[in-house]
Amino acid sequence: MKNSSFKICDASVHPGEKATLALPLPEQYSCSPMYMPIKVINGKQSGRKLLVFAMVDGNEFNGLEIANQLYDDISADELQGTLIAIPVLNVYGLSHFPKPTPSGVRLSACFPGDEHGSFGERIAHIFTKEILTQIDCCIELNTGSLNHEILPQVYCSFDNVEAKKLAKAFQAPVITEVETKQSGIRVTAESLNIPLLVYEAGEAQRFDQTAIQVGLDGIKNVMCKLGMLSGEIDDSVTPVFSKDDDWLISSSSGVLHSEVALGESIKKGDKIGRLTDPFSNENATVIKSDLDGVIVGINRSPLIQEGVSIFKVASFIDNQKAEEILEEWEENKPEVDE
Repeated sequence: MKNSSFKICDASVHPGEKATLALPLPEQYSCSPMYMPIKVINGKQSGRKLLVFAMVDGNEFNGLEIANQLYDDISADELQGTLIAIPVLNVYGLSHFPKPTPSGVRLSACFPGDEHGSFGERIAHIFTKEILTQIDCCIELNTGSLNHEILPQVYCSFDNVEAKKLAKAFQAPVITEVETKQSGIRVTAESLNIPLLVYEAGEAQRFDQTAIQVGLDGIKNVMCKLGMLSGEIDDSVTPVFSKDDDWLISSSSGVLHSEVALGESIKKGDKIGRLTDPFSNENATVIKSDLDGVIVGINRSPLIQEGVSIFKVASFIDNQKAEEILEEWEENKPEVDE
């Protein structure tokens, strides 16, 4: 069936067209205008409407690259339905890093937004009204925080059957259950009955080519699953499901020497690192795991303050099986040119 025009930002993108639009945002105190870049591919044939967005905090550069490459890779002729790609959701956060909004509140906490609220709430309101209400599915592209590297994984609500199916199609090595209430964006999407996946990999302020390639391939797999792209889904990865993941908090300060790698299986009581005095190796503090699981996040900064998160551990029903699957994924993960 022939597709219809997609209307957004007071503009119409006709079937078979690609367009880059600018959504007006609230003005700053300088009265200078600010716009959210929105890239739309409207296929000739009708189908699902998928939203892919990145940079909610303004520093997730892997997501920025994934969204831009996705738009460049797909033609309107091959697409059934509509793809909306937003490389930078939080334009203020990008241009004023490390401040996410003028009030300092993270944009994700401002949803569903308020037309007459704070700067962040107004952006959330515009995004919800103009974009979220028009789509069928969405994928948020995220990273770990600064210096916190994350193993590629997809978060979704296991209660949402479609979201879980799409998460499996994504072909990331780990799928982790997430509580909807932890993010205002997730709460808003659920209230609109929109399946939401969150792809997280790498760390903030850094490009990670493997994380970018896994994300790009994953979104295309999801689009195949949704019938938006033709072709077979690459099902070479058997993802493992995790219901819990927690950051281990440092009980003291010092220089961190990590002794584990991302994807490595550990047991409760295993030595996973040590903290030393920067002026001496004497009196090192040994860091031990407090549960069985797999390392899915590591703080890459060598300088650690007491109370800082240092290792993220995910637990699985069958940790041995998870270890085998992650080892296989590590051997066969996408090869990219550095």
